[in-house]
Parts: sequence; C-alpha cells; structure tokens
Amino acid sequence: MEFKTDFTLDDYKGLCWFQAKTITIVMSILLSLAFGFTIFAIIGLVAGDRAFPLGIIVALISYPLIFLFQRRSVKKRAKRRYETFGASSELYLVITDEDITQTSKGGDTRLPWEDVYAVRESETSYYVFLTKRKAFYFPKRSFESNQHQKEFLTYIKKHVPEKKIKFMK
Repeated sequence: MEFKTDFTLDDYKGLCWFQAKTITIVMSILLSLAFGFTIFAIIGLVAGDRAFPLGIIVALISYPLIFLFQRRSVKKRAKRRYETFGASSELYLVITDEDITQTSKGGDTRLPWEDVYAVRESETSYYVFLTKRKAFYFPKRSFESNQHQKEFLTYIKKHVPEKKIKFMK
C-alpha cells in the first residue's frame, strides 16, 4: 500500500499538541492549584475565614488562563521545531506486511511492525509512533478513498497488538 501526503505547519502543530495535551492539562491544574493555595496562604494571614474561598476562586479563574498560555507555548515550540528541522512538505509512505517505510527529503526511515510503539487517532490524523515523541503521520485528508483508509486500518489491526492501538470512538 502506498501513501503520499504533505506535512504542513498546522499538521506539525497538531502532532505537537496531540503529544502534549495530557501533560498540558495536568500542569495547568497543578499550577492553578499552587497559585490558588499561595493566594490562600497569603490572604489567610490577613482575611482569616474568607481566605479559602478566595484561594479556590483564584485557582478556578487561573486554570483556563494557564491552560491557554500552555497551549500557546506548545504551538510556538512546534513552529520553532518545524522551522529548525525543516519538516518535509512531501512524504511518501509504503506499507507492507514487513514494515512501514517513510521517504522524505531527509531520507528514508523504516519501521518494522514489531517496533511500533503505539498507534493513535486524532480528529484529523492517524499517528504510528516509533517512540514516545516520533511518529509517522497519516492525515485523514490524504486518503484517496474510504477503501484506501480501510486498507490502512487493516494493516494496523493485522500487525500491531491491540493494546498499543487507541482509535477514537
């Protein structure tokens, strides 16, 4: 099976966000709680009983702000990496019963099926991870037809253990 696609800056941002989403949510929660409880401790010395509700309110208000800053940071990092590493605008992927081979301006990368770290699906793409941070990218917009997409999924289900696959429901 052959697959040709392009890799845009938006695609790279999507991949970086897909990888960083969980840690961003956790860090946003922890930072907002830390900020809220710091305010609670400072105001507690002065305001007494009113300090706890104020600390909770500060934590609740700061969470979305911290989350947005974290998300913006991921997008900026993705742009810097995209510009630094010069992600190829065209990718060719060949899928066989032995492996997946990606060819780009930077050269060839071969991934035997037994070395697949994980397979994930987002709203716009499929990712076949080589490691926790590196992935082959299959945008849904690049499939030639529904049959082409089904063929891809058949290869995945045939060669990757079910515990390593997470598709959207």
